[in-house]
Amino acid sequence: MSKQNLSGSRKRLHLVLALFLVMIAAVSCVDDLTPEGGWSGPVEQDDQLFIGNGDGRLVRFDPGSGNVDNSWRYPRGDDDGLGAMYSNSVVIGENIYNVGYTCKGDKCDGEIFGLNLADGSPIWGQNGLELKTKLVGSIGVSEDTIFVGTTAIGDEEDGAEGYFYALDSAADTSSITKWRIPLDANSFSGVAVEGSTAYIATMAGTLYAIDISDSDDATNPSERISWTYRAEGAIAGPILVKNRNLYFGDLASNVYKLDTTSRTTSMMLPNVDKGQVTTGEWKFDAGAWVWAAPVIEDGVVYVSALDGSIFALDEMTGSENWSSVIEGQIVSSPTLFDRKRGDTRERALAVPSGENNVWVISVIDGRELGVFITDEPVKSTPLIYNDNLYVHALNGHLKWFSVDDTTQRGCVDLKGGGRCD
Repeated sequence: MSKQNLSGSRKRLHLVLALFLVMIAAVSCVDDLTPEGGWSGPVEQDDQLFIGNGDGRLVRFDPGSGNVDNSWRYPRGDDDGLGAMYSNSVVIGENIYNVGYTCKGDKCDGEIFGLNLADGSPIWGQNGLELKTKLVGSIGVSEDTIFVGTTAIGDEEDGAEGYFYALDSAADTSSITKWRIPLDANSFSGVAVEGSTAYIATMAGTLYAIDISDSDDATNPSERISWTYRAEGAIAGPILVKNRNLYFGDLASNVYKLDTTSRTTSMMLPNVDKGQVTTGEWKFDAGAWVWAAPVIEDGVVYVSALDGSIFALDEMTGSENWSSVIEGQIVSSPTLFDRKRGDTRERALAVPSGENNVWVISVIDGRELGVFITDEPVKSTPLIYNDNLYVHALNGHLKWFSVDDTTQRGCVDLKGGGRCD
């Protein structure tokens, strides 16, 4: 049951035991990130949904028929899947791209792949770009170039702990990589792009701003680093970039807003203090690790923490408007949507829970308005499409619900393709 307008001290008192247990589980997850399917959310393109299923295959789902298209999937045939896909797919023109990886002990095999949207055929030959690394975060896109963050490359001696890759989205298999930049630690954050700058973060707590203009120029790629920022904790989750501001969380329980316009002249600029607003930047203490990317609408930043807390913050000052809490961990971003209430519609958040279900929270005051009952943990971001909410649950089922009354309308097993409703 949700709680609203909680003070920081009272909330910590009620959640201290649960948070302790969450931290133990989260530490284990961060330390090894053993591949786990079910984190990839649905993406809509041309009235079709594309989802990375539990064994690391990208599949296509037709909302009209309610069926998985078994003729469209990657990898195809009886080949093993890629292990796990954590990120949502991205579409560039007629192609779709994503990443996946699997590990046996300390040895990991990752693949960055691109497919033709129409028939699912690989655009880089039989396989994509294969790297002996973990590929967790989302792909960044700028024109015909895609950007990917990695952990250490397993078959390279004395290599860096992570890399930022620039790849040619339309190249043949011999010339996919344009250039790469070594990073100071593993990167799980994915890549955010705005204009001619890409942003990526590492588990050392370093956020990089990288110049991606003239991306075909492979001369001295490390000189493309425009500036860096050091957070108080590891940055494991995605970065949101909007209107030249960055919003992200760390594993020291902080949420940050950085103004990129003031960070263009030096490599390492001062940290942001709690409550600092004179520069248009701020830091907020969420009381627990922040993995999910913030969500912004109408001057409000919605922040989710790993203990189930949700905060509505003023975008300009970082001050708290309200707070609430759901049952379970929040590792993926909520989805904003309009919910029918009588003859009117109200704005709400669909908040995925790593314990069970997707909770409906009012954007006005944090009240619980309802629940989409999945009966399974959800670690992916829900999708609103044609008055339905689509949820990829951790057990591999894709379920869809009426936005207005939260009733389930269908269920399909993304691995086998059979119905489960």
